[in-house]
Amino acid sequence: MLVRTLLLFISCLELFGQPDPPEVANPLASAPGSNLSDVAPSVSQPKMFHVEREPVANEAELVTLFGRLNNPSSPGETLDVPLISILRDTLGNNEPDDDRLRYIWILTRTRPTPLQRFASALSFVCFRTSDKRHSNRVPKPILDMASPGKTVWTNLLGNSLQATKLDPMGALVRSSTRSYRENSSDYQRIQTFQTLGALDQLALEDSDEALLPESDLRDVYSRLSLSDRTFGGLVRTQKLNLFFDKENTRHRQIRGQNWEMLRQRAELNGLYFEPLALTDSDPSQALLWVAREDLSARSDRSFDGKFLNLANPWNDERLEHWAGYTETRYLDMENRQVSEDAPGARAVEMIPLALYSLDYPKVPLLLADFRDTYKPKRKELVRHGASTLATGVFGITRMGNWAFFAASSSWNFVTGRHGAAVNRSARLQAYAGAREFVALDSTLDPRLRNEMLRRLDHLALNPLENHINVEATVAREQFAALLQYARSGDGLAAKLNYDRRRELASYTQPRIARMFAGRENVSKSDAAVNAELASYRRARRAKDYLTALLAASPRPDVISSKDQVLQSIEDLSANPRTAARSASLIARVFAQSSDAELRFACLRALRFSTGVEARNELWRLSLNDEIGDSWRAICLQFFRGDVTPAVVAAGAGGTL
Repeated sequence: MLVRTLLLFISCLELFGQPDPPEVANPLASAPGSNLSDVAPSVSQPKMFHVEREPVANEAELVTLFGRLNNPSSPGETLDVPLISILRDTLGNNEPDDDRLRYIWILTRTRPTPLQRFASALSFVCFRTSDKRHSNRVPKPILDMASPGKTVWTNLLGNSLQATKLDPMGALVRSSTRSYRENSSDYQRIQTFQTLGALDQLALEDSDEALLPESDLRDVYSRLSLSDRTFGGLVRTQKLNLFFDKENTRHRQIRGQNWEMLRQRAELNGLYFEPLALTDSDPSQALLWVAREDLSARSDRSFDGKFLNLANPWNDERLEHWAGYTETRYLDMENRQVSEDAPGARAVEMIPLALYSLDYPKVPLLLADFRDTYKPKRKELVRHGASTLATGVFGITRMGNWAFFAASSSWNFVTGRHGAAVNRSARLQAYAGAREFVALDSTLDPRLRNEMLRRLDHLALNPLENHINVEATVAREQFAALLQYARSGDGLAAKLNYDRRRELASYTQPRIARMFAGRENVSKSDAAVNAELASYRRARRAKDYLTALLAASPRPDVISSKDQVLQSIEDLSANPRTAARSASLIARVFAQSSDAELRFACLRALRFSTGVEARNELWRLSLNDEIGDSWRAICLQFFRGDVTPAVVAAGAGGTL
């Protein structure tokens, strides 16, 4: 009974937040709206990013991405803001195969003030309380690329303590703790989504200097994307490329679908559709406009607001007496935008109606209604109030009450199919993307940019958020503190040296002994640790490469460079411990390759390995009928250790 009552209340709240049902629209009688970007004059976008590299004392480098953001308080002025810093452990050499990414800092993310912490624990506070004006402390890394699964267990532990210890203490404790944890999680998501947007744009920008090699950049992007998912940190490194490709394809499909849907709805209702994009990327935002000259001529026409979530503009008195932002565009006889001096061009005063995100799955997401500033926020407040009432007051959770879980899932499925934005994480990503777009795009009219930013600020429900100009100040201060920490011998260099010794112990010690890895390898010098660690890292990268190669094709010597495969086998065999662990992989390369030189390289790697696994693989190959009698005999010779000079000469020449 309680669940039914609660669902009825939630449905009433949702209906309260929905607009009145629109009238059924008739087909356009004349002059449909058009895409304002069809033949719009191109405006060059200056470089938005640049990269700085800072060497760290212990043979590493700090790579920082800077973005040129528009200053909201001073139109036309740009701010050079550090966005993200990545520690790249190079071990002091020029070999990229033994480099490893370590810590990632999002520099616009900061520790909250006491007032922000207190306000975020109050479930009824759904607005910004104050900004953190300054932050001179070293920021906390958002992710450790060497152990991404660490955050998974931390989050699971926090969820367990919330459900078993804090929730039973009553509505006051339950609502405040859940509100604080939810606001903290949402704040981190927003910062992560903004960083992902910057990495997206950086990949499209034609720059002479790359932030990272492409493979490393894909890993960073994938790890940051997966950090929003419960078990995302447990995804293996070998699967990151596949995830990256799928995620990029999904985003392109979503944007293309929403672009076409919004364009069609605008054309159906006689509105003007303008997609917005940075550099050469796909449009991620879109504006709908209405021509002032059309308002009086079409006051009696119907309006179909399905998927637009807008009130009818044709009988709206606010538009008839509109005193807000307008733009003068020049259109031809077919309502396409042209230059001012084009033949037949006429001046049309355009009024902005709404800003949409094209990144939300299935339907465009309304982010700003220029006639009703608080309309998108009211919907968010309805959803927030329903969630707080269910979990904070009544203590009903989706995992703790299966009836509520089934009813809530059914409700979300039905409303989602009708265009409701039920995915909270996707809504946060759309909001973060629009916020970043407004901050980066320098082609927008400054008055329009400020108007969009002001309306987006009304969507800020999290007390932990700061304004964009404050984030820019905080980012510069935190970057300065991070540089000081990186240059200190007792700071980042000491931490990196400790991490290297722990990493080396993870290769050489049993799992149960790794908790004491920080005390191991003390007698070794830093140079010895780095040299041994470089060998293990090259072997690990070679193993990952060969594993992916064999999974992609049964003929590794056909789809890849033979020299690269030979180098990978050599890296695996250089360290006896890694060669023993990879014996089965080397044997698979031998069995699936038809190149004699590759096969001899595999046999040599197995022959000189000290592990019993390698000898077992040689014995299995000598019994394998599929490789041929001559190769079986050679495998048996390598197994016995009585390789003849003729076989050695054949192996050196790559012939048989």
